[in-house]
Amino acid sequence: MSDDAPRYWTPEFVEAFVESVNSDEEFQDKAGSFSETVELRCLGTPDDEDVSATYAFEDGQIVDVDLWIDDAPSDQMRDEPVDKSEVMVRATAPYDVWVKMDKGEMGSTEALASPDYQIEGAMMKIMSNMGVFRGLNKVAAHVEKTY
Repeated sequence: MSDDAPRYWTPEFVEAFVESVNSDEEFQDKAGSFSETVELRCLGTPDDEDVSATYAFEDGQIVDVDLWIDDAPSDQMRDEPVDKSEVMVRATAPYDVWVKMDKGEMGSTEALASPDYQIEGAMMKIMSNMGVFRGLNKVAAHVEKTY
């Protein structure tokens, strides 16, 4: 691991993640025509921040990212209702849960059963796209990073 690898859930990591998603052939095959907006929120990073990353997909490619970083705990971020007309799914978890998923210590089924992991959106649509979400986790796990 190089000394300049970005730390997980920083803007530099998000940038590397987007590049990896958009260039990963296996993910692109899985994602196909996936054209939705996905919001991922991480609470309590090592910098005492809450981070929300909203990824807009068109045909499996991330075409836009909206990154919101606020001091933790961010009541404004944590209390914001999900806009289901704009976002297909929103997943929220503390930093340590994201790290466990990234390291493969917690699978998606285990995360969904955890009281620390919250998923919001149209469940049927979410379940029918689980291959895409597993693919995103796999790509993220392979991005060089520090914790």
